[in-house]
Amino acid sequence: MLGDPDFAAMAEALAPLADQLNLPALRGMIREDLDRLLGYKVDAPRAEQPRLSLLFLLKECRRFPGALHTLAEVLQVYFPGDPAIAAFQAELRAVPEPLLQPGERRRLLRLAERAARVPIAGAYRAAVGPVGPERPEGLRSAGDVMMYLEGLLLPKDSPPQLLTFVAALAAEADAELRAELRAWLEAHLARRGAPAEWLAALTPVAARGSRTILVVQIEQDWVSAGYTVSAWFQAEDGTPGVSIAAGEEVVAEEGLPAEIDRHLNTILTSYAYDANDVLVEFILPKALFNLPVDQWPVGPAFRAAPLELGVRHPVVVRSWDRGTNPALRPYWNTKSKRLRAHGHLTDAKAVYCLDRPEPNLSALGSELWEEPRICFMQEFAPSETPSLDADELGVAVTMGLPVAVWCRPGFDPQTAGRLDEVLDVSSVAELPGLVHRLRREAVRGHDQHPQPGRHLALLWDEFGRWPEEPADQWKHPTL
Repeated sequence: MLGDPDFAAMAEALAPLADQLNLPALRGMIREDLDRLLGYKVDAPRAEQPRLSLLFLLKECRRFPGALHTLAEVLQVYFPGDPAIAAFQAELRAVPEPLLQPGERRRLLRLAERAARVPIAGAYRAAVGPVGPERPEGLRSAGDVMMYLEGLLLPKDSPPQLLTFVAALAAEADAELRAELRAWLEAHLARRGAPAEWLAALTPVAARGSRTILVVQIEQDWVSAGYTVSAWFQAEDGTPGVSIAAGEEVVAEEGLPAEIDRHLNTILTSYAYDANDVLVEFILPKALFNLPVDQWPVGPAFRAAPLELGVRHPVVVRSWDRGTNPALRPYWNTKSKRLRAHGHLTDAKAVYCLDRPEPNLSALGSELWEEPRICFMQEFAPSETPSLDADELGVAVTMGLPVAVWCRPGFDPQTAGRLDEVLDVSSVAELPGLVHRLRREAVRGHDQHPQPGRHLALLWDEFGRWPEEPADQWKHPTL
């Protein structure tokens, strides 16, 4: 440690105060101040030799982001105007300024304590990237990870890893904690004067990092009572997909879960680096929107216990009818641009929710075409009529809305709560994380309590992530 010139210079600067700093009463007060300001305990043992005791204190402070700068502030109170403190502060110029101010760090660590049950593996991977370092052993809590990430070198042109972790953690938290984490994040960015694009980059969807996507297209086989299933691997960076199944065999409805289980096994075995990065997208015609795809049990194909697909991984639906209809693309493109630009912002007008069927579908279409609308919700199941002009959800699809949530049969708002209350989010971008969390909670819940996560379907269907002719890819996944 003494071989580090900066560290040795800091120790030398404070050497004239070593005897006083080793007095038990004064040292105890300094440590109490450090613990209070930093939000965590600085555990530096006291030695009989004052210089050695000083080295222990500096070494412990150097382990934690911001601790050395906070130590300088504390010492300035006890030794105002002392030349040794001025010399120590001069040596601190070689140490990077901490990302967080002491008050910000304390507030964030208090929020981290409330995130004890929130999964952190996926948020950590989103923060460091797919090829970033593995999470060090011993970092078991969100607070541990936060302190570690704050100490990493800051990237030049993108948000710091700590902020990405906070954004991804917020996406997995409950409504109250999620709102407080997002408020902390936005306040920090405002204080730093961070670029506006940073806030967009730290939306729950963007912060999750690059996904490994299993794309599944299911169509009815009109000759028999079964279905054809096409599947392919798609990276989120837009590289060409790799075909897994080409829809050449007819699958009975009761065989669909096992079919998806096999395709998921292929993705996990051959393409996925981290299970937390796997997203499953179902391309469905409107007539199949009520298929409970997220509730299908998977696991046996990779020798695991059966567990609902939507519990293991985020599951979303995409519209086959819209993707293969060129006339609908201008509407779809317009609303998708709005989602990308404003989906991370708080806007009550972005969401339109129906608690009962709307008899005037033309009026509904006009309402949904209003500029702020990017998300449609309905508390009842859509019809299984193939035509998009037959019901409310079909109208939302034709008007280009890229996000929609509906309740499959079994959802009862009288016991589960109103849909707009169940999906209490401050921005549309938070919906995928919230729906995934509700599905997990439904498995952990008790049967006597309403579990809305079992009955929610989420359409997340942005224009532009597919090739110019998505119909060609959807019909021929091998490209």
